[in-house]
Amino acid sequence: MSKQLEYFDVLANTQKQAFTNLLDAQKNLRTQWQAAISKTNAAFTSIPGLPENAQTKEALNQFNTWFSTVSSSSQNATEEALKAQENWISAYDKQLAVSRDVLKSFIDVANPGK
Repeated sequence: MSKQLEYFDVLANTQKQAFTNLLDAQKNLRTQWQAAISKTNAAFTSIPGLPENAQTKEALNQFNTWFSTVSSSSQNATEEALKAQENWISAYDKQLAVSRDVLKSFIDVANPGK
């Protein structure tokens, strides 16, 4: 019985680790993406040689507003996606516990007294 449960545990833990690694990579990518977006916005707002007039300032203000809106919306969407993945991993953990108990019960029924 212990070999079958060992196999199940190794398989389940490997899958869980893969999901966790994917989530960590996505969180890291999100952090890097946000830093890149901030640098891009800063670069656009400080372009050397832009004329200092009302039209240029108005255009930059509109661009900054648009850019901030897109960045904020994207950040919110990725946060929700990451939360959904965290919830999925948590549900997967619970399902693994139930599946392990069911497997143990099947093994016990198939091998009484062992």
